Amino acid sequence: MSLFEPKSIAIVGASATEGKVGHDILKNLIEEKFAGDIYPINPKHEEILGKKSYKSVKDIEGEVELAVIVVPAMIVPIVLNECAEKSISNIVIISAGFGEVGTKEGKALEEEIEKIATEKNLNVIGPNCLGILRPSHNMNASFAVHLPPEGSVALISQSGAMAVAVMDASEELGIGYSQIASIGNKTVMNESDLLKIAGEDEKTTVIGFYLESITNGREFLQTCLEVGATKKIVILKSGVSQHGSEAAASHTGALAGTDASIDALCAQSGAVRAHDMEEFVDLLEALSTSPALPSPNIAIITNAGGPGILATDAAEKAKLEMPHLSKKIEDELQSALPPAASTSNPIDVVGDADLARYEAALKAVGEDPGIDGVAILLTPQVMTPVKDIANLIIEWQKKHTTMPVVTSFMGDEHVHEAKLTIQKAGIPSFETPERAIAALGALRVPHHEAHSTNVQTDTKRAKSANALLGDYTGLIPEDAVQKLFELYNIPLPAQKVATTEEEAVAIATEIGYPVIAKISSPHILHKTDIGAVRAHLLTEEDVRTAWKEIHSNVNTHHPEADIRGILIQKYLEAGKEFIVGSTRDAAFGHLVMAGLGGIYTELLNDTAFRIAPIDKEESYRLLQDLISWDLLLGMRGGKQLDIEHVATLLETVSQLVTECPQIKDIDLNPVFVHETHVIVADAKVVIG
Repeated sequence: MSLFEPKSIAIVGASATEGKVGHDILKNLIEEKFAGDIYPINPKHEEILGKKSYKSVKDIEGEVELAVIVVPAMIVPIVLNECAEKSISNIVIISAGFGEVGTKEGKALEEEIEKIATEKNLNVIGPNCLGILRPSHNMNASFAVHLPPEGSVALISQSGAMAVAVMDASEELGIGYSQIASIGNKTVMNESDLLKIAGEDEKTTVIGFYLESITNGREFLQTCLEVGATKKIVILKSGVSQHGSEAAASHTGALAGTDASIDALCAQSGAVRAHDMEEFVDLLEALSTSPALPSPNIAIITNAGGPGILATDAAEKAKLEMPHLSKKIEDELQSALPPAASTSNPIDVVGDADLARYEAALKAVGEDPGIDGVAILLTPQVMTPVKDIANLIIEWQKKHTTMPVVTSFMGDEHVHEAKLTIQKAGIPSFETPERAIAALGALRVPHHEAHSTNVQTDTKRAKSANALLGDYTGLIPEDAVQKLFELYNIPLPAQKVATTEEEAVAIATEIGYPVIAKISSPHILHKTDIGAVRAHLLTEEDVRTAWKEIHSNVNTHHPEADIRGILIQKYLEAGKEFIVGSTRDAAFGHLVMAGLGGIYTELLNDTAFRIAPIDKEESYRLLQDLISWDLLLGMRGGKQLDIEHVATLLETVSQLVTECPQIKDIDLNPVFVHETHVIVADAKVVIG
């Protein structure tokens, strides 16, 4: 831990001029009473802020465990080599002017830093970062204004400004920090490296990430799996929209991952995803102060009907349950509350509630064995003893330490002081009922343990598949798809490409009527849109008519398209339409997906993703993430569909893209799912 608990720090580029970054970092270390040795490095001064100044780190007689570099970008490689000569292995580069500026010179400098660090075995954070902080060590090796409160949250941020904003709100939110790292361009040490360090830190229980890019998605997934076994991980990823991705690239010089990949990462690793800054801070507050919620069963206590209804809606969204209190406890509560109150769940103690009513409600939920968490809502009426209720909650929570409690004291002026009192006591408090319930839901113990899926590859099969794919690029022809899928036992209907009208008739006769005719072209992906599909052909005449109509429509809409022929395919009895596929993500590699198929894929966007490879167990979990899971189970008296073979298909596609990494996209849509079998009605495989 010498990176975050060094006994000595050199500030290379320390400045005597107020307002300069090198001055502020040195001043922070001195004023925050860092206990170790501090060495300013500046050849123009003999002393800065009462500390002896050195021309170079090599001139320091004692050992230096951390160097903070604040010099112009062009000089950084020289300083890095000097640090290596001095055996300083831990380095934070504050300096900017590297890959993030988008110039050849900046990129070359960053590559030089990476080369030196690799050759000299240096641990380098940055460049282009705020710095690092360790409150328990009185270390503010950054240009943040001051050290935040000490606590158990490790904050790792790709943006220094975001880190400062979160830290600035910490005291009021009741969040304390074990360590803070601004990682900037991540030239050497990336998010996985810092996650490992935080995972080994005894002072850390929650790790919060703000990321604009992910360097190595698979490494990050594996590290999240390992660290997540003992620590809680929260991820806020920006740059998931098209414009957001462009902004992230210009800010850090790195490409951003897709939105789907972050959902998959969290689903597989057990990390919690925050979708915005507000949710990120809420999650850090709740997870760092509250015990886990062992079951979905919660109670809501409120003095107003409206907030209670909002909280109830939020509970359903968070997949929390609100059971009735036991008969005995509800009877006791009824006797303690006025007739206008509600003793069902949510418990409404009514707008004129005094301290005694809140006390009775808390006593009831605390004694009921069917309740494992509680949300307490309050709106400040004239007769509401806000401060007394806040103190009541604090004392009650001390007696029920294993039950998570969240609060929402709604309003501002009349509840502000009470909210601060609650938060300083380690109880999360939120401005709205919805945020309180969402935070309570995040405390839920996962219904399954995250696990690493070490799916075995079939070397012989992979060799055959790669030989088959050969030098194909773009959309591969149907006959190649059929041979590829035969290797992986992916069910396709009987089919063959015809290059003449007579051949089409012969193939249809061979396959057996009814058949479907589809254009075969690498340039036409959406065949139905241009009338290049004809279904349920029953006779030779139907096939001939379809041949002419399809060619006519293609000539009208895509006269430039390369036509391989027309695919004649056995007509299938339609089942429920699903989609199974895969796409390659820049950071995470191949993702596999499933969802509603046919026209509903884009209309309803009911899809879920996982990072490949996945096993059968993870395939089932992916399917359970779909809204259409109920459709697979059987709805309105319908029988359950063949879920097992859908899961097998997902696992198989995962194996296929793992064994054939040159595949860019697979699109099986629709996949007809019946009660006893599954078959792929249309398939696209894209190489490149």
